[in-house]
Amino acid sequence: MHSPFKVFTVKLPGKAVIWLVYLDANLPRRLGRKVPKSLAVEAPSIGELVEACKRLKLDFQLREDARYPRIWWGRRGYVIVEKFASKSKLLKTLALEIRRLRSEKIKYGRK
Repeated sequence: MHSPFKVFTVKLPGKAVIWLVYLDANLPRRLGRKVPKSLAVEAPSIGELVEACKRLKLDFQLREDARYPRIWWGRRGYVIVEKFASKSKLLKTLALEIRRLRSEKIKYGRK
């Protein structure tokens, strides 16, 4: 079923928009998850996404107040990053980095 409203998006050459919902293990693909559940992260935060971008040395711009249209009531935020590979490879790399961050927090007891 198509919406009667046309959504206009701006293409950003060489960049990718990474919404938090793309990496969220709690969401089905129909609501926006783009990575396999085996790689997805439970309830990722914008802070974790930013930290993962920094650790991967990606140039990024943060948009904290934006909400993903399909789940406008949910978590908010996205980053615009420089693409170094396909978007799917970029998403998988970010998901793995967030998992690494979380395991280090548990291992070293950081908050």
